[in-house]
Amino acid sequence: MRAYGDAENPGFARVKVPWVPAPHLEYPDAMGAIAVQDLRPPENPLSRREFLAWGAAGASAGGGAEAGRIIVAGVQVMFDRGAHGGRGLDGGEIALFRAWQEQARREFAASGIHFELHPLEGAYLRQQGYSVIPRKFLAAAMINLFVTATLGYDIDKDRTGGCSMGPRPPSRQSGGRPFYITFLGLHDARDTTLPHEYAHHFTLDTRRNTSAEGNFWADLRNDYWLWRQRHGAAIPAFRACAGAPWARFESPPALSGATGRG
Repeated sequence: MRAYGDAENPGFARVKVPWVPAPHLEYPDAMGAIAVQDLRPPENPLSRREFLAWGAAGASAGGGAEAGRIIVAGVQVMFDRGAHGGRGLDGGEIALFRAWQEQARREFAASGIHFELHPLEGAYLRQQGYSVIPRKFLAAAMINLFVTATLGYDIDKDRTGGCSMGPRPPSRQSGGRPFYITFLGLHDARDTTLPHEYAHHFTLDTRRNTSAEGNFWADLRNDYWLWRQRHGAAIPAFRACAGAPWARFESPPALSGATGRG
């Protein structure tokens, strides 16, 4: 997830360089949809020093009393009804998403994170100079995952297939935005894109209004942690999401057939 925007072509996408200005994302009440309002100085950028410190700590810190408990992340999955001229996603595209979601499930299980998926029918992107999800489709207590064939350039200018954002407080320009959102464009994404976008939510990156440089280092840090997790390492930093509105603790199931001494 790299935030990107400029005055002529606002949007949400990945950038490959750390000097691109970052947008301030808002949820205007008057429009009832996600939009870019203006460009503002970053409030909480992630520096190279923080990247190095977090990279070391996130993969080694203990989880305390909650380390043995499962975190269940609620995800509302929206398949784009408007894809392919209103025909929606085809069976092959839906199967591809399910394969990538299954990969994400296996990977994050190593860190004690499970997924609870809630499909939502009928969602679409409204085009009004930029792409917006009508507010009626968004849930404040879940990660809103919008799955489509190809994302618009205002969302994904660099064609990486993924973009994530989190809540923002009210401001003078809008009433704020309480939602956690991930966009997934299947034709440009890779098998590592969906875990990468989930990682931004799990590490609470999407709560920060960071600079493009901060997003650059956050991407490198998360990709390193995802690589370690893919090789079986538990990453405590991914469990920072335990207090998010879409996450809850669950005790691991008891071993069946346990009879004490054996």
